[in-house]
Amino acid sequence: MENIIVTSEPQLKQLIVEALITVLENTKLSDSSTKTKYLSTEEASKIIKKSAGALRQIVHKGEIPSIKRGNTLLFLEEDLILWIEKGRRSISTEDPAKYLK
Repeated sequence: MENIIVTSEPQLKQLIVEALITVLENTKLSDSSTKTKYLSTEEASKIIKKSAGALRQIVHKGEIPSIKRGNTLLFLEEDLILWIEKGRRSISTEDPAKYLK
């Protein structure tokens, strides 16, 4: 951190204004990155690399959370990513040869 010497009231005001602008700009960036993104069935099916029909079947089984508004299914992008991650298999270090067959 740098040492700042303030010699006048206008200089102090300018430093405060610059600091507030920096904080507000950083807040705007973080708010937009955490904005909830809703996806249509077509967009969601591209993310999980399955057809729209297969996606509807997965939703019907209750495996992926969805939001239904009238006849429209919506999905949260983070829910789809969590579903994909949940299906990830880890290879154990016990017997790697059985995975190489």
